[in-house]
Amino acid sequence: MPTLSSAVRRLAVIFLVLVPLQALAEVPPAKSYGTLVSEVMTFLQSDVGIDGIRTNDNDPGGYPVPPYFYHYAVRDGNGLWSSTTGYPGYAAVSYPAYTACVAIDAFLDWRRWSGDPAGLARARQFADWMLEHRTPAGDLYGNFPFSTQTDGVMGGGWDGAANMTDKAPMFGLRLLRLYDITGDASYWTAAQEIAATLLATQMSGGPVDDGRWPFRAVPADGTVTQDYTSHLQPAVRFLDAMTQRTGDPGYALARDRAWAWLLANPCNPAAADYMRWEAFYEDQSPAMQTGFQDHYSAHEMIVELVGRRPAGWQDTAIAILDSVGARYLVQGAGAVTAPYEPVTLEWAGWPEATYASSLQCARTALLLDQALAGDARRDSTMRSTALAMAAVCSHGQNDRGLGADGRMFTTIKDLLFHFSVDNWYEQNFNTVKYYLEIMGLEPDLAPADRTHILASNEPLSLVEYPGSGIAARWATASGAGLVGVKLPTKPASLQAAGTVLPELVSPPTDSIGWYWEAVTHVATVRHTAGPVEVLTAVSDVPFSGSAGHAGLTLSAYRRQTGEISIAADMSREGPLEIRLFDVRGRLVRTLGTAELLAAGRHEFTWDGRDDQGRRAAGGVYLAQARSRAAVAAARLVWSR
Repeated sequence: MPTLSSAVRRLAVIFLVLVPLQALAEVPPAKSYGTLVSEVMTFLQSDVGIDGIRTNDNDPGGYPVPPYFYHYAVRDGNGLWSSTTGYPGYAAVSYPAYTACVAIDAFLDWRRWSGDPAGLARARQFADWMLEHRTPAGDLYGNFPFSTQTDGVMGGGWDGAANMTDKAPMFGLRLLRLYDITGDASYWTAAQEIAATLLATQMSGGPVDDGRWPFRAVPADGTVTQDYTSHLQPAVRFLDAMTQRTGDPGYALARDRAWAWLLANPCNPAAADYMRWEAFYEDQSPAMQTGFQDHYSAHEMIVELVGRRPAGWQDTAIAILDSVGARYLVQGAGAVTAPYEPVTLEWAGWPEATYASSLQCARTALLLDQALAGDARRDSTMRSTALAMAAVCSHGQNDRGLGADGRMFTTIKDLLFHFSVDNWYEQNFNTVKYYLEIMGLEPDLAPADRTHILASNEPLSLVEYPGSGIAARWATASGAGLVGVKLPTKPASLQAAGTVLPELVSPPTDSIGWYWEAVTHVATVRHTAGPVEVLTAVSDVPFSGSAGHAGLTLSAYRRQTGEISIAADMSREGPLEIRLFDVRGRLVRTLGTAELLAAGRHEFTWDGRDDQGRRAAGGVYLAQARSRAAVAAARLVWSR
């Protein structure tokens, strides 16, 4: 299959995994990955479930919550009882910090892919609930999300009185993403609070300690119940993001110390803990995990090496790849999951192949394959086996009674026999998350008959698929972005903030404009302003970025009453829509009418309120008008 252009490859979100792969006989996909993602998301938004905790803190008078807040799984018969081996007496168990992270990614990526506003609403709902359920601010490890919840109370389970430190920076990254999309200061404040605790609790000492954090610690006083973890990659990534946003040298120093610890210990052949990738899972006691390794932080380390690319990163990454692959890759005719192979196991303490671990492997193997382009160390079979692994996972939807509603099984074994009645929510969130990332890397796997934004290097504050001549519309908080969008046919034109973007002869690196890759049907767009619109049809006189063109012009002026009058001059009859955006690209107000208006001037009044009747902040706004294929824009200033 053709690969994505190099410009769009860089858009893919770098996150996890790597295992050495070998090409095998392929199981064909069960259905298109776009259809699969849609069906799994339908299940996740259905909130099916019998009994269980369905109100905040299990309070009969509390506000309603989705079942995945307090339950890690729903059973085939839709029961929400979710205790598991090792949790005697608990009727409700969940892992809020990690689940929230993959859920927020899945919901926001789904919104980017589909334009569904419920994706943002559910991501915010989860984040807001997490912010209500944090460790006390006065604790040593304060303002951290809880890694376990039991029977409506934060904490417990195998965490006991302790909490995991590695999940906090994971959640911090999602808070930053939500802040960029919404501008809600509460997310930024919470991210700063997590960062402050990380800086205050980072360990110092010799090479085996300096720069790391313990895995499990009691929030109030820092008593450590499980010391070692190699899962520091999210902290490096989060502190780097905070450094980029603030320029604070304290964040930079903490980031560099954590990165140095990783290079000096699990990545260092001379260190005692070389290749010790250990401690991630919540459903295991400290004794159950100590000395037993897992795939998770090993894969994260490889991805950080690919992203940061220090000297010798290829050799280090391949060494990790070989070590982890030897333990967790299941392939060959004798595989216990045959014919459903290749697949990837979770970890030594529970050697089962799941959709989360296998799709992580497939996604990151594709990412590595592209990163090693032109390198002699590139494994020629990596891409084909990754595609085969993704195809195997597409067969994983539950087909038992009430469970046949789009949800995923938990293990690959469930395709062969009745292995488990529990359908883990994290398997479903990760299915959405990773298939969307895989289609971003391999656009031929995305539907050819619909428009989808496959990837963006910045969170999208606005994303829509309006139709009627506009295939897609998006914006970022800063106005700038590098976006890959797949379309059925080549677009007629692209505009950013009302100005036509030039078509380029090669993928954009520093140039502003768009490039059409005919083989993959992907438009790669670099812009510095928004909103951006992908037009499937344009008027005979192209809009040049002034107030309009021969078919439609737009102007705005302030009345003595203080209201803004927006006038549209139409050369022919038609409907008229005027949309007002703020400087972050967020839709503020929609004016106009779907009824046919006669040719001529039509004026509309903006009273400075948004579509919900709230007063808009003072500042510069962009008005965009559209009538049939004609487009016009004007800037205006609102003073409160």
